[in-house]
Amino acid sequence: MTAIFIQIMVWIIITLILSRLLYILGITLYTYNLTDKRLKGFPSYRTPNVFLHGPVTSAASRLVPYPTPHAMVSACIYDVRRKSLRIQAKVPDSVYWSITFFARNQDCYFTLNDLEAKQKYGQDIEIILQKRGMAYKKKNNEIVVSAPRFSKMGLILIRIIVMNPSDKEEIKRIAKIQKMVITEVLGID
Repeated sequence: MTAIFIQIMVWIIITLILSRLLYILGITLYTYNLTDKRLKGFPSYRTPNVFLHGPVTSAASRLVPYPTPHAMVSACIYDVRRKSLRIQAKVPDSVYWSITFFARNQDCYFTLNDLEAKQKYGQDIEIILQKRGMAYKKKNNEIVVSAPRFSKMGLILIRIIVMNPSDKEEIKRIAKIQKMVITEVLGID
């Protein structure tokens, strides 16, 4: 009787462990597949590591229901499979600004906003994005970010929230700063 009980318990434990592993594997593969499909829909998918800049969003121009109002968004699909990427940006005054890195599984693994950027790094920031395990010797006040293990491709978003979207001069000033983002593929790998 106890031998049968032990066999049943072992079978139940193995079944629970295998079901949990298959669940985790299924969710992970589904998430990566979904993200890959979404990234392929971006205009910059064929030319990664280049930012595309959008205008100020409004209720009429939105593709996403209820986006952040008065936001100017720049997006870049990154690819650090072979080379690292240098991103240089200027943090504008008197508006909210943030840069966020998303992995292939949609996890946000790095974010920096205007207050933290200005306090720690100044008005001009420089970020080195590299694949995990790479060594990079800092030259200046660069921020070195390593992409997660299975996310050598992903998405970078820069968001700028304009306080008064009817101020055309302010929009022009912010759009000029928005377009000053420079990306450079580094030959250090």
